[in-house]
Amino acid sequence: MSTTPIEIIHQVITLLMANGQTTHRVIQDTTRLATAYGLQIQMVPQWEGIACQIVPIDKEPSEQPGGKVAGMLSKQVTTELVVVRPVGVDMNKVSRTLGYINRICKDAQRLSPEHLGRALEDLQAIAHLPPASHLRFILMAGLGASALGIIFGVSDLSTLLLIFMAATLGAGVRRLLAARSCNLYVQPLVAALIAGLTGGLAQHFLSDAGLQFVEIAPCMILVPGAHILNASLDLVRGRLGLGLHRLTYSAMILLAVCTGLLLGLSVTGGSLASDGSLASTPLWLDILAAGVAVAAFAAFFSLPWTIASVPVIVGMIAHGSRWWVLDLGGGVVAGALIACIIAGSVQTFLSRRLNLPFAALAFASVVSLMPGIFVFRFADGLINIYVQGAATPLPVLAQSAADGTAALLIVLVMTLGLIIPKMLIEGLLLDAHEK
Repeated sequence: MSTTPIEIIHQVITLLMANGQTTHRVIQDTTRLATAYGLQIQMVPQWEGIACQIVPIDKEPSEQPGGKVAGMLSKQVTTELVVVRPVGVDMNKVSRTLGYINRICKDAQRLSPEHLGRALEDLQAIAHLPPASHLRFILMAGLGASALGIIFGVSDLSTLLLIFMAATLGAGVRRLLAARSCNLYVQPLVAALIAGLTGGLAQHFLSDAGLQFVEIAPCMILVPGAHILNASLDLVRGRLGLGLHRLTYSAMILLAVCTGLLLGLSVTGGSLASDGSLASTPLWLDILAAGVAVAAFAAFFSLPWTIASVPVIVGMIAHGSRWWVLDLGGGVVAGALIACIIAGSVQTFLSRRLNLPFAALAFASVVSLMPGIFVFRFADGLINIYVQGAATPLPVLAQSAADGTAALLIVLVMTLGLIIPKMLIEGLLLDAHEK
């Protein structure tokens, strides 16, 4: 049975949507591909898939490449649901798919039966590409979590080694679970549980002021920032249903992380309370550690080594700007906003230039700014309030409110700082230029 352009379009939608591409770009690039095949496509994105109606462009068969094949398409109107859920992030697959779309659109023989069959086979090969290797994934998880610990002010070598061990063990278990369970939340739950157990046990034998980050830093690398950004972009563009579903998915992952972390701490008798103040990290070390953290997320998102330096450099510049704002007394919220504006502006151009998903690329650049410590402390505070009830001391209530407010404000300014430059640049410059 011969391959049709509609099969290729369905495969492209599945690859882009399942691997972290923004909904806006999925629609743009799929529409461009459909037009190259002499088709018009209407798409309604949903959580469980994308409803598509494909209608031939009103032309004579002789005016379209492919002649008889195009004539056959002119009699078809297809309406169906492409079943795909946007739960993954794989920048390598997105990059290869977008590059292939570009090649298809330039190929004068794109409607020949031979080309159609070969195109579908190539896209299916992209779908079966493996993620980052186990060694790279596990090693970069440890290095990334340790780098986040350094950014937060941890300088004790034994504490950093514990962070590395907890993160690498959690990453290894995640890879084992990925091959044995289709549940979306069991991986972050178990990885956070390991971090909580490790951190709780460490608090009984060591006395470093940064021991709280033994459990916090490995959990930071589990935060679903790319999905939060994609959800925010959908909401801002008016796709409320899909945006709310994405936010719910992100919230469920965060809930699984908080549950695993707090369960591990409760079993071992540990806590998230700080044992003292930490020294501020020097600028050079802060920037270097930020680069390592970004490289870790490039590995998590299967970004090829050949272009991993791009988000690393952008992330180092963005984090350096945050350090500068904090040094001037601007506060963590202002620092996050400035850093994300820089990262969002640069990555908008680079995501198109390199055929990479914006949300994954941008989040990887600013991962070290995520307020994970505030989220986890807020969750811990809520548990304490529930346990103590009306007898909860006022300082506990005040601290919980402060942690929750800080987390909300930082996530808000990070989201706005990343997506507003993107939408302005795309609306005023890129889309207008492409048209």
